[in-house]
Amino acid sequence: MTQPDLVIPIRSRAEERAILTVTCLAAFLFFNSFGSIGVALPAIQKQFGNRLSEIQWITLMGVVTISTLSFCFGRAGGRFGQRRLYKVGVALYAAGAGLGGISTSFVQLLGARAVMALGLAMALPMSTAILAASFEPKRRGQVLGLFASAVAIGRMTGPALGGFLLEFGGWPWIFWMNFILGLAVTLAVLKFFRGPGEYRVEVFDTWGALALLIGYPALLIALTFGGTLGWLAAPVIGSFALAALGLVGFVWIELHAVKPLIDVAIFRDPLLAGALVTIVLSHLINHPIALAAPLYLQNVLGASGLLSGLILAILPLSNALASPLGGRLADRVDARTINGFGVALLVLGIACYATLGTASHLSLVGVVLAVIGAGIGFFTPASQKIAFASVRQEDYGVLAAMLSSFGTAAGTIGITITVALMDAASGSQLWHSPAAYAAAQQFAFACLVPVGLVAIGVALKCGRGAASNSTH
Repeated sequence: MTQPDLVIPIRSRAEERAILTVTCLAAFLFFNSFGSIGVALPAIQKQFGNRLSEIQWITLMGVVTISTLSFCFGRAGGRFGQRRLYKVGVALYAAGAGLGGISTSFVQLLGARAVMALGLAMALPMSTAILAASFEPKRRGQVLGLFASAVAIGRMTGPALGGFLLEFGGWPWIFWMNFILGLAVTLAVLKFFRGPGEYRVEVFDTWGALALLIGYPALLIALTFGGTLGWLAAPVIGSFALAALGLVGFVWIELHAVKPLIDVAIFRDPLLAGALVTIVLSHLINHPIALAAPLYLQNVLGASGLLSGLILAILPLSNALASPLGGRLADRVDARTINGFGVALLVLGIACYATLGTASHLSLVGVVLAVIGAGIGFFTPASQKIAFASVRQEDYGVLAAMLSSFGTAAGTIGITITVALMDAASGSQLWHSPAAYAAAQQFAFACLVPVGLVAIGVALKCGRGAASNSTH
């Protein structure tokens, strides 16, 4: 049952700006850490002497934890208060970063990273849920666009900031930087996010959460290691079997639970279903760029590491610039139109990327990445606006978790499919011949274009009626 007296209303534009600013700063910090910590992995491996399969868990820990626990915390936000969970999540993130800075063994560092990931899983789904609940529907697209821009800037600056700290202070300083900034954001959150936020007294779907915690991580782990260990390797087959067991059990539990973790009834809304399909397909075709483009720039076109980094930064920069504009247009024009335009721009960029070869100029690669980034910037806030307009406010936390988790899983699947297509196209020559790599890349991304065309069709349809539902 909703507790109206515990909802903290936004009373002034100054308070609105404070909440938006703090939430965007936290998002910047969270996504900056992915890139900055990733840069430190070779130094961490050198100091502790772990195998690559062990070191990659520092990154994989965040992906698996966020993707899985986001669902649980998305529903728990309704029971305990979204703002309360957001405060705890940001504080846990800062505490985990501090523990990482003082770690003297790989086990300690992995434990610290687990604390950071737990905080991220708690705070991230609350971020967009709080923003959607705090701002009126006619301004929601603009706010979500600014939030998406903060995420893109965090992604863009992470590797550079991490590299600077690694060069002048060593990898612990990357964690200390996250601790100091995380502590500052925590204090700001405690000041501006008054009260627990809306909550309801309801039963928590413990068995559903347990089944999801078994099945979803197993699926992500199988998809992650299948390409390296082989799809028929015993650990991969075992992970897929465990994933099937857990996910099938999860669906059965959700269909029979009194208060399910994910109410399957909300998928009957064509607006929400269409928005989620658009997001999934869009992530599926754009995430492989992060894997393929660095290798293409350095191994095929001969760009230096520094130059490659600068060119790759064009995509998140374009995303950061386009997101606020996309959100504002979604408010003022039509979310369906902006969503469809953004996805079309993304697919155009993917199609152009599929034409790049051994003689392509570096400037052309930069233009293509800019188009892809702009497409992501336009469709992200528009699709989120449509999604939030299609559910009740009490489901904002769960919806935010879906948007984050589904996107992550789709991106992982997209990368897996792309690698499989490239292997099928060039086989053993893939890593030995620049021409073979370029041809394999062209084949793989050309195969992703039809998926993008489906996403365009769904995007144009899913926004129909979004304006009429914007009062939800």
